[in-house]
Amino acid sequence: MTKTRKTIGVMVGGITDDFTRFLCKGLRAAAKEQDVNMVVLPGKFLDRDYAQNTDIMYEYQYDTLFSSVQKGRLDGIIVAANCIGCYTTKERMVEFMHHYDGIPCVLVSSDLEGYVNVSYDNDRGIRQGIDYLVQDLHYTKIGMVGGPKENSDAMERKATFESALWKNGILPQEKRYVEGDLTGNAHSAYARLLDDNPDLEAVFCVNDETAAGFYEELKARGLMPGRDISVFGYDDTEWCSQIYPTLSSVRADVSKLGSKACELLCRMMQGEKVSSVRLPTDLVIRNSFCRGNQEEVDARNDVLEKYESMNHWADELFGKQKRVNFEMKNFILKLLCFEKGTDQSFGEILATMEWLKIHNAFLYIYEEPVIHLNHELFQMPEQLLLKASELHGNVENIPAIHQKKKAKNIFRFSRLGMSDRAWMVTLPLYANEMLYGILVCDLTDEVLEYGEFLSNQISAAVKMLNLLKNNENIQKQLEESLYVLKENNLELETLSKKDPLTGICNRRGFFEYAEPMLKKARAAEKTFLVLYADMNNLKIINDRYGHEEGDYSLHTIAEILAEIVQKEQTGDGVVARIGGDEYACALMTEKKKELLLQELYDAFTVRNEQSDKPYNVTVSIGACALEPGDEHSLADALSLADEQLYEVKKLRKKDVAKIPLQAEPQR
Repeated sequence: MTKTRKTIGVMVGGITDDFTRFLCKGLRAAAKEQDVNMVVLPGKFLDRDYAQNTDIMYEYQYDTLFSSVQKGRLDGIIVAANCIGCYTTKERMVEFMHHYDGIPCVLVSSDLEGYVNVSYDNDRGIRQGIDYLVQDLHYTKIGMVGGPKENSDAMERKATFESALWKNGILPQEKRYVEGDLTGNAHSAYARLLDDNPDLEAVFCVNDETAAGFYEELKARGLMPGRDISVFGYDDTEWCSQIYPTLSSVRADVSKLGSKACELLCRMMQGEKVSSVRLPTDLVIRNSFCRGNQEEVDARNDVLEKYESMNHWADELFGKQKRVNFEMKNFILKLLCFEKGTDQSFGEILATMEWLKIHNAFLYIYEEPVIHLNHELFQMPEQLLLKASELHGNVENIPAIHQKKKAKNIFRFSRLGMSDRAWMVTLPLYANEMLYGILVCDLTDEVLEYGEFLSNQISAAVKMLNLLKNNENIQKQLEESLYVLKENNLELETLSKKDPLTGICNRRGFFEYAEPMLKKARAAEKTFLVLYADMNNLKIINDRYGHEEGDYSLHTIAEILAEIVQKEQTGDGVVARIGGDEYACALMTEKKKELLLQELYDAFTVRNEQSDKPYNVTVSIGACALEPGDEHSLADALSLADEQLYEVKKLRKKDVAKIPLQAEPQR
């Protein structure tokens, strides 16, 4: 009987950062040794405020990948809890981890109670650094840039730092410690540390990324690490030997975290009882220390530095060719245009990924795109459509009758035709708040480098196919509608001026009635006001509450606009629905357009407060006032109002619910 290969899920924060890259290096080697499948789920960071940066404001969609982790889908999970939870509280992480109760689990670099974890011995390497600064370099004024209070590693490193100072007879001072955010962007913290301590001799940074940012602050002040102030970091990432001056750092081999976590989890899945493990760390001294005995230290590190330098230059040479390939594929993907939104196009998408050395991939699409807003809980649909697959480099479009796949089987790779051990990654396919599906593919070194770019490009292609498909459906509906209209030619004249849904005019009726009104206003030397209104979030109402509620919203807008126009006009007036969710109004009025617009918005506010609907019906409105002597045509006025509407819509809210929606958490 053939033994079924087990599958492990790896939950990390980000696909392209150094921690994930080195963790995966160790996991890949261990997975091969243990003969297990492994799939990496690169979410992002719980409770991070994405809205503060427009470049990343929709990256919360990566967190939806965690919803695919359920008992029965994976045999075990490895979770980089401190990485995923670096922006949230310990209590929130405990709540998050409870979703995966019942699944064998090992945490990486975390100390959550009740879980087996593999972490660093933060104590040893940091103490070596402080001892060297005090005992060899005779420093007494030493500061630290730490991390968030919620991050256990950051707090442990701070405690070790202070303990090492005490051991060397130095009293830790509050002003010599500042809290950073584990990135290189905490410039206000760096500045405060230097401003409050102008006589500082050395600084320990909680990780290398923080040290990189601190380097920038020092150089901006005309200070040179290793000459004016000593600096050391933590992690000993590749660039420590490449930056100038080279950075002293505590070597904490992330790849060993990965290999040990995989080993412990495999033993756990076999029924063994395992315990948490702490891996040793050591200080690597480089030129960021202002050293007196330079020759002795240089001799100790000479071989390592030369080896790392050779690797760096080799990477540079090969990197040039990589960048060329990247730019070519980027160019091709940007120009990729599909004529039709057919299923055959999904296979064409997979065929473009060979430059990333991907030989196995599965492209899943949700039966309908899913609207997912930030802070809403997400539950993956129980059924997905497998549109195309790639096995051993051979791409296949899946026939429609075989596309439906249960979500619980997406990681059962042997059922999908993979006989070899799987080393995969799952990426979300999304555009802004709209989720289209997921891509499951080989996790190559190239994907670790360009994974987010890959996700963005394939998401754009899938969105394009969805739009093309919708366009074809609309075209078909239009053709059918035209046929019906031709068959009912006697009613055409009446229907052509009236919107059947709302009972007000349509576009044709608007121009037929408004043109003579404009002429009358000019003859009377009156102000003629043209409004262009657009309903906010019709698609969200349709998708969440149904198309009947969408129709109700459109009818409500027509009523409110008609009431205000009839109330305010001093002559003739007209209200029309000129598009799906677009309206136009024209009237003679003596009132300033700003006052009239405020009355309109107030009318919608009152109607929403009185309504028992669970959502708000709102519009954005642009206006153009044609004063006496103004020669603009009606079409020009409508265009100018539309331009103002465009600016107004930038400020609209992205949700409609009066009470925020909540989804049931997955177990």
